[in-house]
Order: sequence, then structure tokens, then C-alpha cells
Amino acid sequence: MYKIVLLFLCTLFMLFEPDAAQAAEASLPTTEAESSLYPKVPRPNYKRYRGNSRTKKKKFGYFRRRAARRKAMRKRRATPAPRKGVISVDEPKGTMPKNN
Repeated sequence: MYKIVLLFLCTLFMLFEPDAAQAAEASLPTTEAESSLYPKVPRPNYKRYRGNSRTKKKKFGYFRRRAARRKAMRKRRATPAPRKGVISVDEPKGTMPKNN
């Protein structure tokens, strides 16, 4: 509603002062010589485009979590756990003769 009223007021003011509206349009550069005064400068790009990596991954749903858990359990059962705290050492191999 407010946009319609604002648009209506703008057109109403343009009807009252058409010379001012036309003067604003006339001030824009129209020829090449006038447009060369304001050369186009590329916008600086400070951040490199990183694709769609800024989106946060959504948490898995119930069924996907269950499937991932089952897969992890199967993988854990397939590979035996390493023995912790046990150090196995081979017998020393020396060249000196044994004393009897």
C-alpha cells in the first residue's frame, strides 16, 4: 500500500515540475567524449570466490545416522583392534660366542 502511495506522489510531483525532471535526464553523459570523463573502473575483488563452500552442512536425519553407525560398527569388527601396552622384542642376534 505504501509503495503505491509513494509511486503516486512521485508521479504527481513530476507533473508539477516537468522541467526539473527533464533537467536531471539531460545531465547524464550522452556522447563518447562526455562518457570518457568517467571511465569504468572494475570493482575490487578482495575475497576469492570459494564456490558454495560457505553453506553449512546439515545434520544427517535419523535413518542416515543409523546407516552410518551400522557401517562404522561393521568396519570396526572387520579390522581387529591393535594390542595396547604390549611390546614384543625379537631375541638379540649377536656374533660373540656363548660362554659355557
